Amino acid sequence: MAGTLGLWKQILDEIKVQVDPQTYSTWFDKTNEFSLVGNTLTVKAPTKFFADWLDQHYKSFIEEIAYNLTAENISVDFIGSASEAPSNYSFSKSSFVGSSKDNGLNPRYTFERFVVGNNNHFAFSAAQAVADKSGKIYNPLFIYGGVGLGKTHLMQAVGNSIVNNKINKRVLYTSTEDFTNEMISAIQTNTTINFRKKFRTYDILMIDDIQFLAGKEGSQEEFFHTFNTLYNAKKQIILTSDRPPKEIKRLQDRLISRFEWGLLADIKRPNYETRVAILRQKCVEENITLKPEVLEFIAENFDDNIRQLEGSLIKILAFSSYKKVKPHQIEITDVKEILEDMMGNRKRPVTLDLIQEEVAKYFEIGKNQIKEPTRKKEIAFPRQIAMYLSAKLIPHISLLEIANHYNKKDHTTIIHAKKTISQKIDKDNNLKSKINEITENILQ
Repeated sequence: MAGTLGLWKQILDEIKVQVDPQTYSTWFDKTNEFSLVGNTLTVKAPTKFFADWLDQHYKSFIEEIAYNLTAENISVDFIGSASEAPSNYSFSKSSFVGSSKDNGLNPRYTFERFVVGNNNHFAFSAAQAVADKSGKIYNPLFIYGGVGLGKTHLMQAVGNSIVNNKINKRVLYTSTEDFTNEMISAIQTNTTINFRKKFRTYDILMIDDIQFLAGKEGSQEEFFHTFNTLYNAKKQIILTSDRPPKEIKRLQDRLISRFEWGLLADIKRPNYETRVAILRQKCVEENITLKPEVLEFIAENFDDNIRQLEGSLIKILAFSSYKKVKPHQIEITDVKEILEDMMGNRKRPVTLDLIQEEVAKYFEIGKNQIKEPTRKKEIAFPRQIAMYLSAKLIPHISLLEIANHYNKKDHTTIIHAKKTISQKIDKDNNLKSKINEITENILQ
């Protein structure tokens, strides 16, 4: 390979041109080339946390740069420092021991590393059940939820559980994009028979982001037959999406029907307690200590998804590394400065007052009117919607807090409002659209 000496240095020079200086100094400045074995480049990051982040967010970007420099398909792996590397790392090789590029699994994604909370307990239990009895229960398993909530982690945990327990089953994880691209390539090269054979002979087929099949009639047709073949052979199918099947527009009805044959399991945004637990686990994995108030500050200010929490923690670790300050010595004042740019881009916090204001505005009533103790429909119904959205959009809040906000004696009124609105949404698409619009106004 031409110019292999110092390949990472060449890649860094290209990265420096393509990203802003702050991004470069945060993520790339302290990385070094560890080894180049064959077509696998191993890069050492300051910590395992950095390595994980680079792998998840920059791997394909870097591999594209490597290809442009060498005209060869270079696979890039990231590791933390030798003292912090996990026990299943082998430094004589370029990847995790036991990993297989053939099955597409990331060995980091295990059940043990998945933090379970009220937001994901059902999906977690379902995934464990599938790992224990693949093809015999919850087939297909359809996991849905927003970006960065752990859908891919949970899906791959099933595959890794089967692989690590040496269960004699063929496992494949792939994305919908890769499935579609392989199909297109097979058509172009007249190898569709091989394509079908590949995807229809696995015992566990996991496909990520199935919503991207929407509007692709050829891919939908092919996947429909692949699904039927696997299902009829009692092979396990696991799918993820950012929304439930019925909400995926331009998806064939027959696919929607099949996706609903098994179990639909949603993952919601983690509540405050779960966010703190996630941060604590990340600290344990990284073998660092941060002050409890620092973790609590992060959990309070970043509540959309897990990636935000990881990104915040890594920036703090970067500060610790560059300033040569022990992590446990970092104060809240430091954290506010470190995370200023991330917090500056955040949406306004969702509060009871904000929800009350947006609902009142939508229904063209006074903000304080919505709290009036009246049963008039033009007031009572918006109030129920506001209560419903409060429980939905502020995960860590108690029903009693919502009740107190609306001057109700106890939480039973909130339970009734949630039940009423949920039932109406199921039957009334017009109301569902209205509530979605109000939600967008709140979250903007």
